[in-house]
Amino acid sequence: MASNIRLNDLIEALAGAVIEAQDNIERHQISNLRSYFDDQMRPKSLVVRLPSIQPQAEPGSEDYYRAPLLPLVSANMLKIKDVEITFDADLGQLLEAPAEEPQKGKESAKDAPEAPRKDIFVDMAGSRQGKAGSIHVVLRVESAETTDGAGRLINHLAQTQGVFKTFKAD
Repeated sequence: MASNIRLNDLIEALAGAVIEAQDNIERHQISNLRSYFDDQMRPKSLVVRLPSIQPQAEPGSEDYYRAPLLPLVSANMLKIKDVEITFDADLGQLLEAPAEEPQKGKESAKDAPEAPRKDIFVDMAGSRQGKAGSIHVVLRVESAETTDGAGRLINHLAQTQGVFKTFKAD
């Protein structure tokens, strides 16, 4: 593995890793949300038997009460709050890369030949004090507000809960 890489490539790779981490968090949250629905995407529910408070119910009657699971639990929405990345690296060469040629068929002022690009390379092996290069990453997550869509879904499911059958207990 080459230890000299362009600083721009290193920064892009680190930024890409943070974006991918947030994407993985969101995919996990969607997977978690799906666990509250069955194969036909109907909400999973908890059915409990409660003493009936229906006015027409006989004494000792019970109600079957159905409550969708999703509104009964708190939604754990997370997002990356901030990232702190520190690493040891030695500066490598400063190289001048040739300018890119403008694409054919496009003729405008912005397509004029560019000046050569300068690249800074860093040595990730970090020869400082005979140690290999090291990296230290701190990733902080925080609770995110429930999205409007999730909030509406949870409210709608909460409105569907209630008594669906009253019976005389044995």
